[in-house]
Amino acid sequence: MDFLASYATLFEKQLQNLDFPSKPETLYRPQRYILKNGGKRIRPILSLISCGICGSDPQKAMPAALAVELLHNFTLIHDDIMDQADSRRGEPSVHKKWDEATAILSGDSMYTYSLLQLQNISESVDHKKISDLFLKAVNRVCEGQAMDMEFESRSDVSIEEYHQMIDGKTGALIGAAMQMGGMCGNADPDQLEKLSLIGHSLGLAFQIQDDWLDVFGDPEKFGKKKAGDIHEGKKTLLMLSALERCSDAERNVILGYIENKPLSESEVDKVIQIFKSNGIEEDTREIYLQHYSRAENALQEFGDSNYKQDLQHLIKFLKNRES
Repeated sequence: MDFLASYATLFEKQLQNLDFPSKPETLYRPQRYILKNGGKRIRPILSLISCGICGSDPQKAMPAALAVELLHNFTLIHDDIMDQADSRRGEPSVHKKWDEATAILSGDSMYTYSLLQLQNISESVDHKKISDLFLKAVNRVCEGQAMDMEFESRSDVSIEEYHQMIDGKTGALIGAAMQMGGMCGNADPDQLEKLSLIGHSLGLAFQIQDDWLDVFGDPEKFGKKKAGDIHEGKKTLLMLSALERCSDAERNVILGYIENKPLSESEVDKVIQIFKSNGIEEDTREIYLQHYSRAENALQEFGDSNYKQDLQHLIKFLKNRES
């Protein structure tokens, strides 16, 4: 993503300049560790671009971008504990490299650091409004995670509930990242509404696409075990769509497999065949492309600028990604 290099360089420089104390080492070293392990930095870059689209210097949105990225990494530390994930971005997860107690406390501290970044936003910005937006997004992320956990023990999850869940887990923070960038750029209410729509649409598209790639993408490019979500019996859009439209016999087969998860390779293959025979592969791809189109259409409401062009390129890149 060469077209984002200038934003990434600007952001990384500021991220490296964050003044984490050296002691207690068990509190701050894990924070430096997960931040150093990288990631796409999509959320903070979206904050910077959103500020630029609204006619201001993206640097004005840097505190918001830092807050969003620290918050995101805090959620990753805690998610890995809840999921008992051994690795993150190809490296041991924080609770595996240290222990769960250290990871929980380090994550809590990182959350506090994310809130502290908001204090550095210009006084010309309504601090109460931007804090309210950020905190509501944090709570929506928690709600999404709670719904996802509840889904594991339910067989009656609806497609509408699934959309609510991923809008919380993924869409809320991306939407907030873009609105916060807009606020730092003195966006008017109409612009903020459009930025929110773009962010939430990108979040929904990205997560549904992730679910699709998990099953139908190239495992070597995607970087994960093929059909890992099916192995674990996860209630993805593909799974819920299949359960809604397949025959009673096929539905009983799938539910029987999920009840005794993890699924075997032959069971996974059978579920994938049910997906294909019921048109799930094509229809799910069409759904995430529609969400990307919704974001692209909302972006057209903004005036022409290099920032708008960069966001157009980013959406196109995400739409065509294979990992």
